[in-house]
Amino acid sequence: MIKTKSIILSLLASIVALPLFAQDATSYKITNKGVVKSVTDGDRTEQYNVLKPILVLKTRYELSTEEGYSRFSIKNARLGVQGDVSKTLSYRFLVDFSAENKLSVLDLYAVYKPVKRLSFTLGQQGLSLFNPWTVSPNSVDYVNRPFIGKYFISSRDIGLSMKYALKQQGFPINLELGVYNGSGINNPTWNKSLAVGGRLEFGSTSEGFRASGKFYNVKNTDGDTDLYLGGDLRYVCSDFKVEAEYMTKSYGAEIDSNYPADAHSAAYLQGMYKIRVNKPSISRIEPLVRWDAMGYNVGDRGFGVNRITVGTNFVFRTVSCTSMLRLNYEHYLNNSMDMSALFKNARYNENKLSVEYLLYF
Repeated sequence: MIKTKSIILSLLASIVALPLFAQDATSYKITNKGVVKSVTDGDRTEQYNVLKPILVLKTRYELSTEEGYSRFSIKNARLGVQGDVSKTLSYRFLVDFSAENKLSVLDLYAVYKPVKRLSFTLGQQGLSLFNPWTVSPNSVDYVNRPFIGKYFISSRDIGLSMKYALKQQGFPINLELGVYNGSGINNPTWNKSLAVGGRLEFGSTSEGFRASGKFYNVKNTDGDTDLYLGGDLRYVCSDFKVEAEYMTKSYGAEIDSNYPADAHSAAYLQGMYKIRVNKPSISRIEPLVRWDAMGYNVGDRGFGVNRITVGTNFVFRTVSCTSMLRLNYEHYLNNSMDMSALFKNARYNENKLSVEYLLYF
């Protein structure tokens, strides 16, 4: 794996950085972090990780324990690069080779940081409506995403967003605001009105307590306004983490009697415990459990679908990448509503056993 990573870095470096090697004050070096640029100005030397490869591979086997159907699949095969060009400019490019049997551009954006606390992102990017641990394959701890991360709206769009750190020391507070096409991923349509979204975040995503509230307002194809509202709580420490989230979508107009205008909602509560082991091939075992649910007009009718997922992740001992095997069992407690508009395949809401291998760096 180290050799493969070095080959990828060498090829990318030769394409992107070779014309710059002639500068006396600039040098490049391939490290385990990617291509690092060192810029010397007098007695001061600054380093930038200008090119870091991204690789995400998820392949799995699934067995429906109700009907006996099974399948092998490659869920994600993503390749990309990201890096810092300077103190003020960075970029990210990511494509997926397994998106419904075609290549799909996921991330393609530049980030400009004019001052320390402020940054602007322009291009195709993730919406602040979603958290990485509900939509990103290398951040989701389970084989399948929770309902929130799959059955609401495209998690990416093309637009301009702003992030500002209201408070950095102690308990951080961050504000995000963005304007987008509102038409989803890889779809730069002309619109009379742009979608608007934002998030206010308290705490750190890496350690300790974290909470956020977010919204997303977009015109649908009928010209009516759909409003998404959500909130989440998270606590992370060295041994375990607990996460909970609720999201609702209010339709601009009633679709029909089964899908009223005030209606689509979802929630989840999940936790994971980390067990460190002293094995030559395995560094950590992670038992986990999740409850998630969704439905229409849940205030009056309750959640139409409830699901319990239990599983274990076996994290392998690797140096230059993260590699793990996941075992999950999903059990649907009830299906009291007709959710066929969301579950496009009958297998999607059946009890199933899944085995998945994940590799990323």
